[in-house]
Amino acid sequence: MSTRNSSKSSLFLIELIIAILFFAIASAVCVRAFVKAHSLSTEAKDLSFASAEVSSMASVLKYTGRSLDEIHVYYPEAEETSDGFLVFYDGERNLCGREDACYQMRASLSESSGMMNASLQLERENTDPIYELELRFVPSEAGKEGAADAD
Repeated sequence: MSTRNSSKSSLFLIELIIAILFFAIASAVCVRAFVKAHSLSTEAKDLSFASAEVSSMASVLKYTGRSLDEIHVYYPEAEETSDGFLVFYDGERNLCGREDACYQMRASLSESSGMMNASLQLERENTDPIYELELRFVPSEAGKEGAADAD
């Protein structure tokens, strides 16, 4: 009779081990799915933020005189570079100075044949650009563009 109870106990333990193994595998799959969903959500937020900010900078460059003083009206902590401007954002995607920056928007400007060329890109620090935009337009002296705009 004691051998019969022993075989029931070992069968129960094997069943229990299989159930624990199944739940461990299922939980690992669920955790991985949640991590992937979080990663995709963060990438989507970054892309949405980057496209909005780059478009905003494109409008500022197109409809202002592109001087540092005019850029500072919209981006108070922007820094001038040899070929354009740098704008910095913190981890909450708010404008900030270079020391607190997690994101950086670079605006490179050049002029050729009466056309203004702007290359805009926003990147997370030390990574590839999240969003890039090339812009061509006719500069005007009054800060307002005429009908000769070219995109």
